[in-house]
Amino acid sequence: MIELPWGLGRLDRRVLFTLVALDLVLLAIGIRYGVMVALDPSVHWPRPLQFDHDWGIAEMLNYVKWLVAAAALGLAWRRDRALLPAAIAATLLLAVLDDAGRLHERGSIALALGTGLFDRIGSLAFQLCELVVWAGLGLLCLGPLLLGWRRADAGLRRRAAGLGLFFGGVALCAMGIDTLHVLVGLAWPDQPLLGGLFMVAEGGGENLFLSLMTAQAVGSFGRGGLSAPAPVRP
Repeated sequence: MIELPWGLGRLDRRVLFTLVALDLVLLAIGIRYGVMVALDPSVHWPRPLQFDHDWGIAEMLNYVKWLVAAAALGLAWRRDRALLPAAIAATLLLAVLDDAGRLHERGSIALALGTGLFDRIGSLAFQLCELVVWAGLGLLCLGPLLLGWRRADAGLRRRAAGLGLFFGGVALCAMGIDTLHVLVGLAWPDQPLLGGLFMVAEGGGENLFLSLMTAQAVGSFGRGGLSAPAPVRP
């Protein structure tokens, strides 16, 4: 185990090193193909090896990470019956459902077309509506998370905060860098290498933060993790 500072929990070393190694291999393959395609657009880049492609190998690995992290939180809830791990597990399950089922993409298309925003500002409407859909999904999770946080003691809150830091890194890449990637593509459509750099930062960063989050969930909440403190309020 790797202890995190300030009581934020610990990382399962085997889970972390295994996932990060897989991330780096898949990222290296993606960068290699990306450079080849940028230099010669006729080069074939197999879709399963595109690390930002839905249901590609890298994305499917991410789906596994979400599920493993949710399972670790589920074990913590089953062991201690604290609400906060259950609320976090439900949030992670919604995240993988969104990721694998492309809920934010489908929702943004329906919203952009249904409101007429696409007719007014063009393809940027889809990106803005993605942020709206993500905000709506976040609001669905907010109530149980706040209630669980209120009922948890300081130790459980600190470990949940550690998990939240890595989740925040995933969100920063998936939403923040993704939005910048789209804006750069609209502003400089003839600069594929620049777009490729954002794709690496977005996809690679999301993958690595997800690996850290999964290792923290397993190490801090899973079967080998610390026992979750009992809630301080009924």
